[in-house]
Amino acid sequence: MALLLLIVAADSVPAMGSAQPSSVPQRAQLIGDLGTNLGPTRVPRVSFLAQLHSVDYPSCLESWAASAGLDVRWSRGESWVSISGPPTAVDRAFGVSIDAYRDAGGQVGWVANRPARVPASACGEVSGIGDIHSFVRPTALGDMTLGASSPGLSPAQLMHAYDATPLASRGLAGQGQTVVFFEGDAYSSSDLKAFASSIHHSLNLVVPLGNLGSDEKESTMDIETVHEIAPSAKLVDINLLSSRFKDTSTAGTFEAAFAFARRHWPGAIWSISLGICEHDANIFNRTDLSIMNEAISTAEVGGTTVFAASGDTGGLDCMPPNDAGRSPVGSWEGVLVPASLPAVTAVGGTTLSTTTTGAYLGETTWTEPLLLQGSGGGLSRVFARPTWQTGPGTGGALDGSEMRQVPDIAADADPATGNDIIVDRSVNTGGGTSLSTPIWAGFTTLIDQYLGTQGGHAVGFFNPELYRLAETSPPYRPLHDIRVDGNDFYPATPGYDMVTGLGSPDVWNLARDLALAER
Repeated sequence: MALLLLIVAADSVPAMGSAQPSSVPQRAQLIGDLGTNLGPTRVPRVSFLAQLHSVDYPSCLESWAASAGLDVRWSRGESWVSISGPPTAVDRAFGVSIDAYRDAGGQVGWVANRPARVPASACGEVSGIGDIHSFVRPTALGDMTLGASSPGLSPAQLMHAYDATPLASRGLAGQGQTVVFFEGDAYSSSDLKAFASSIHHSLNLVVPLGNLGSDEKESTMDIETVHEIAPSAKLVDINLLSSRFKDTSTAGTFEAAFAFARRHWPGAIWSISLGICEHDANIFNRTDLSIMNEAISTAEVGGTTVFAASGDTGGLDCMPPNDAGRSPVGSWEGVLVPASLPAVTAVGGTTLSTTTTGAYLGETTWTEPLLLQGSGGGLSRVFARPTWQTGPGTGGALDGSEMRQVPDIAADADPATGNDIIVDRSVNTGGGTSLSTPIWAGFTTLIDQYLGTQGGHAVGFFNPELYRLAETSPPYRPLHDIRVDGNDFYPATPGYDMVTGLGSPDVWNLARDLALAER
């Protein structure tokens, strides 16, 4: 899926927790990439993010914004705000000029011509301003095989392969659980109905913002994958193309969507099969990424677990959309947002081998280098390695900079070994880290439900517990360690690796280990 519009960032993105700044071009060098300048934008309002020094009520900022003709959205306990207003008011208040541009594909967007200055009249409450630009559509990370000659995994085989059948045999099917999808395309209603009929279980799907955009099969695969694992769970589709997020920056759109999900479905499991190159100075700056991470952490306080796909191009996940077909270059190496955010559990991909009944035989990394496909993974250029990311395989010679390593875990992503889904009114095979991500989301609904029957609480932020289990010797083996193959930059190794993370789940064992840890 191509990005809709190339826009430019407000400033460079230095590594958080590192003294080494990221060397990225400044806006003046990139302004020619936007296309034709159409003059001052005519959109009625624009919206972007700002970081605060504290979580206290920003009374001075609010007062200053009102006098400048701007609005501030702040919620109790948050160290950030969303600022919106007419472009001319933003221009005056932040010392920028917001112009409209038309790219070569005819798409029109808006962008500020220089980094926004922190307003002195805000009484020192603001520490940084996010990038001021129009929304850039993230890349979808599905890689399904249409018209596959060999059948994919049935729901029963997928459950058997990852040892989730013991939970299903106890009557656990996601009752009382909610999974929220963040999508950038439309799903096919007819395909979802056909799939629900094929597994003999109706679909409980909530679409609060509309089924928007073209049907590009991503949303359909995400929803069907979780539905086959947890058929009784409530599924919520939040579409980032909604008018609710109109004329909001990319980070601002994600933050607003996260806030919407947190308010309406607290404690839900989130599945995000979208991504944008983390160090792309055309889209994010340091403030944007920090706020996105904090927004997710805020949701996790309420019991939410967040999974995001690590990417489908074998570590070349910063390949520009217009460079497809070219020989790879080193600048394409990188990790994706939201997967690289430390508050997110990033999901890589494997190639799964099973018996005809679905019994687990083994896994290798999903890698197809000649096709520029495979499990994404690598080092963040922005976030320092979190304190919980420890254990065999982490750090070492491949991570001398001590940065956040991606992914954290993995599951089947190979379209040659994926699950049966219905798209285009026929049975096809799912794949990509857009498959492995909802696989983990679906299994976590069953794990949360099981923990509830044992008197425990929902998993919530998963990473500290996953690394603890991998570093110790729990009673049951919770993860399959993937040790074969790699991606374009990193090998699969014993313990953690930057292709499949800690490995894929043994769901029943993982559920029992977590239950024992709470006693």
